Amino acid sequence: MVGKELVVRKNGPVDIREIAAKATLREVRQNGHTYVELRRVGKRVIFFCTICLTECFSDTVLFDHLKGNLHSRRYAEAKVTLFGPMPWPFNDGVLFFNNSREKDPLLLDSSSQNTRELALVPANDTEVTSRLRDDSSSRNGAKGTRRGANAHGNGRTASVSEDHVLSNQSGTDGPLVIPSVLLKDVVSDLPVHLLGYGNIAYRLWEASKGSKKISKIWCAWVGQDGSHGLDECDTYEQSDFAIVNFSYTIELGRKWSSDDQDLPISAGSFFVIDDAGHRGKRRKKSFSDQEASSEESNEQSSSAHDNSQAIITGSPTGTSHNLQVGLLSTKSMRRELRKQKRLAAEKACDICGRPMLLEKDVATLLNCKTGNLACSSRNSSGAFHLFHTSCLVHWTILCQYEMLADKIASKGKSNRGRKAKNAPKKITSILCPECQGTGIHVEGDELEKPTISLSEMFRYKLKAIEAHKAWMKSPEVLENCSTGLHFPAEQIENSEEQEVIPLKSVAFYAADG
Repeated sequence: MVGKELVVRKNGPVDIREIAAKATLREVRQNGHTYVELRRVGKRVIFFCTICLTECFSDTVLFDHLKGNLHSRRYAEAKVTLFGPMPWPFNDGVLFFNNSREKDPLLLDSSSQNTRELALVPANDTEVTSRLRDDSSSRNGAKGTRRGANAHGNGRTASVSEDHVLSNQSGTDGPLVIPSVLLKDVVSDLPVHLLGYGNIAYRLWEASKGSKKISKIWCAWVGQDGSHGLDECDTYEQSDFAIVNFSYTIELGRKWSSDDQDLPISAGSFFVIDDAGHRGKRRKKSFSDQEASSEESNEQSSSAHDNSQAIITGSPTGTSHNLQVGLLSTKSMRRELRKQKRLAAEKACDICGRPMLLEKDVATLLNCKTGNLACSSRNSSGAFHLFHTSCLVHWTILCQYEMLADKIASKGKSNRGRKAKNAPKKITSILCPECQGTGIHVEGDELEKPTISLSEMFRYKLKAIEAHKAWMKSPEVLENCSTGLHFPAEQIENSEEQEVIPLKSVAFYAADG
């Protein structure tokens, strides 16, 4: 058999419980529970209810949960806003649960991820972006702007033009391209395509003395045809910012140095990192799951035995063979250590604090006036911050609320008088909730500076979280699927609700893959 190689294939073990869990998931989803999914926690496969954010460690626990009072209440709340003929096209694992693009119902860990590749354009190929900017500039010169010519001037006040750089979706100019985006350690231009629009509107409470407060503000998904919904499309002003959606991977949006990837983690460390990226102490095995515990123990002992045999045994005279097997074992160990390092570095959403999961939908902000990502004005490396798609929608709505509430409060008030000392800075533009970037053009090393303290930013994020919880309990009943914020404290006693007032139309893009 000279010149031929013997190929030995090793089939992985079949996990009967995983197969049974997938069968249960199919049954549950066929019964209408499309928001239930499978997740891997350690070596276990569990069920997860996205509506209730509840983990169920067996099918019995899942069925009990679906029949419980908590789920019934949360389902009734979500049914008003998240179910409809045109659902949100996202699946971020915390609110949106559209699984139409799901390849495998089981969320895999980092070692077995098979994420789609993003289409990249060389960084110097900005023909499409430049053409869009030139066309928009000529249109803006003819029609003018509503609030000013600069994208962000003093105080970062945003201007809104009749036509935006990225508002032409006819398809004749080719794909839209976002310049200088960091993807897999390479700064490239990123093509994106339009997913659709979300219309932001609000409801006012007006007292007899003329004071007004915003009680609810929301974003309703209308798809690519903006004429759906209660109001016509032309009543909504185009937003200066759009939302760009990605399928989450670990290296997305940030640069990994070789030192970071190769930092050793002691295999016998007192601390361990699970597959969810959480750091904790080593624990003794629980007696509640003896089967899983014994299997894991057997796998570990078998693995250790195989490794020791691989290093000890071999050709009596071929020391190079022993060295090669030893190197393979070391390489396997280093791969496992790098995996633990990556899991430890998996980032949590800076808005809600929950982890962002592989292949789930995450998003970042895009400045439609400049064509740059919002974070681009805060760094020169092309890095950008990511958040759960629903969390970023809520943050965008909150920014609109803060700007609108300040405008309503300032009407009729005189500018005379002293300004309060140490008054907190207000939100004057939609901005990245983590770095406060707005995507304005910066020259040289002069980067955009944040204007709001970290403590104030934390309060704004907390305000968005609490307002969304209130929204789920008392949402605005709309024709389209929606999500929003509710401020019960802003409702004025002895006041009357005004009609719904349209505000902005936000474009949603997806990275081409």
